[in-house]
Amino acid sequence: MRLDSRWFDVAGFTALCVVLTVAFGHFERHKPMWRRLGKIAALVGVALVLVESLGRAWAYSIFGLLMLAGAAFHFVVLSRLGINGWTGEPRDKFEALLREIEIQGERRTLLKIATSRRRS
Repeated sequence: MRLDSRWFDVAGFTALCVVLTVAFGHFERHKPMWRRLGKIAALVGVALVLVESLGRAWAYSIFGLLMLAGAAFHFVVLSRLGINGWTGEPRDKFEALLREIEIQGERRTLLKIATSRRRS
C-alpha cells in the first residue's frame, strides 16, 4: 500500500475512529448502534471528500481541529459540570445531562450550559 493512496486515508481515519470509540465509547452507550456505525462511515466519507477537494494536509488539519473541539467539550464543559471527561463519572450527573439533552435537545442544552457559565 502506497502512502499517497486513498486506501491509506481510509485506513488512517478508520483506525482513528476505532481508537476514539474505544477511549470515549462509554459516552455514547445510550445511542443506537446504527447511529454510531453511521457516524464512523460518515466521518470517513467526509474525510475522503476533504482529502480529494482540499488535499491531505487540509483534511487532516480540519479533523485535528474537530478533535480539539471534542476534547474541549469532554474536558472543559464536563469538568465544569462536575463530570470526569475520561470516565463520565459520577454516572448520575452524566445521566442527568443525557436526560436534559434528550428533553431539551443537544444544541439548546449546550447553549444553556455555555451561557450560564459566562454569567457566573
